[in-house]
Amino acid sequence: MCTLVFFYGPILAVGYLSLAPNGQPSVPIEGVSLRWYVAVLTDARFVESALTSIGIGVVVAIGGTALGAMAAHVIVRGRLDRWVRGLIGLIVALPLFVPTVVLALGIGVFAGRVGLGFGLVPVLLGHLFWVLPFSTFLLTARYATLDAELSEAARDLGASNAEVARTVVIPLLAPALLASVLFCFALSFNEFLVTFFLAGSAITTMPLELFGQIRIGATTFLNAASVLVLVVSGALATLASRFEAPV
Repeated sequence: MCTLVFFYGPILAVGYLSLAPNGQPSVPIEGVSLRWYVAVLTDARFVESALTSIGIGVVVAIGGTALGAMAAHVIVRGRLDRWVRGLIGLIVALPLFVPTVVLALGIGVFAGRVGLGFGLVPVLLGHLFWVLPFSTFLLTARYATLDAELSEAARDLGASNAEVARTVVIPLLAPALLASVLFCFALSFNEFLVTFFLAGSAITTMPLELFGQIRIGATTFLNAASVLVLVVSGALATLASRFEAPV
């Protein structure tokens, strides 16, 4: 019970305070109002940052899933020595063990060396590095359950590798691929540290906009915006888990 209160208490508190009619909520709130949700959804800066996060998230979700599928194929079915495939898996997993700040700084230094500076491209690279382990191991788990004889049978019937991938592997991986897309999108949409270090002043994503609002204080506007982000993230996570579940 204490664990549930510890994890969900702050979320419930934010949701409760987001319904306050005044801009600076107090406990107990003086009535119930949805005016701040309307204010969030009609705020130009909030909408612009949301669209930026959605655009980055879509690119990262598709790119991360594609790279994860290729990595999963190499790890599970690659014609390499077992230790080489294990090494590839370890390299893919490095972002999980390296502090996010170090990862962002490393990408920032690399982007500066090659003349990219700060902006959209470094942010995309950083997000791709961050989501790649999740998409790879999600797809690896599903890939490992596929019957290799189905692909061999298709090749025996004259199918090329591209046709085997299109007609056999991808349809069987489809639920995991969709789960990976949703999961990568959610991770990218909510990523703050990587974006904070690499975006510069030209890009403002949803987490950066919320961080800017925090400097003003714990306003009802910020609480309502946080609830909306939580709802979107929770819906994506729920959908991803449903597609990821074995059928």
